Amino acid sequence: MRKTVSMISVLLMVCLTGTVLADDYWGGPPPDTWDRGGPGTTFQHWDFSNQEMFEPEIWDNPNGTPWVEFDPPTGWVWGEWECPPDLDPNGFVTGWHCDNPDGGTITLTIPNTDDPEGTKWIFMQVTSSKFPAGGVSVSGQGGNPGGYTSGTWQTGLPHIQWPPPAPPGGAWYTYNFGLFIEPNPESETITLSFPFCSVVDQIVVDTICTHIPVAVEDSSWSRVKALFR
Repeated sequence: MRKTVSMISVLLMVCLTGTVLADDYWGGPPPDTWDRGGPGTTFQHWDFSNQEMFEPEIWDNPNGTPWVEFDPPTGWVWGEWECPPDLDPNGFVTGWHCDNPDGGTITLTIPNTDDPEGTKWIFMQVTSSKFPAGGVSVSGQGGNPGGYTSGTWQTGLPHIQWPPPAPPGGAWYTYNFGLFIEPNPESETITLSFPFCSVVDQIVVDTICTHIPVAVEDSSWSRVKALFR
């Protein structure tokens, strides 16, 4: 993502609190209801500053190493892209461009500790030049022969639009998504489907496992927020 992240990364790994970077809103307008780095939580920040690195550049997950995959593998090109100073003072960020005319997917795998009584709550932030219009979903692997139930919850938070410049045909946004899966799996896989010519600059994923089941009739952020107070 940005070239000036190293010192911030060190500070984040020490404290794992507060705002991480300009386009990580944890503790700001979005949720501050569970403690990043606290019991039952994981944190993953892919800033895509290294094309050879598929684990997050910054992460805190005691259950294993998260990783990312791109499909089709030859349909994504890593490079440097114009951005406003709000995203990077140098005016460029690094990221992955979907070069496949039919679009492409990014898949994140996040290890957990299997807890058949738990529910996994996910808050994800994505900074990209186009919306993942093909969908965002989560699935679980391992630990439960009966399978898993997954869905979305409404964060109640706005998507943040950044000013130009942006890659051709796009506009920089930081999108946010609320996902859940129950029971808590051994690992979860999050899939984002992007259209042709999308540039993905960064993805931040926070998760927490609780013993509070999902209320299907009210999965709004106001209810989710109340669960952790």
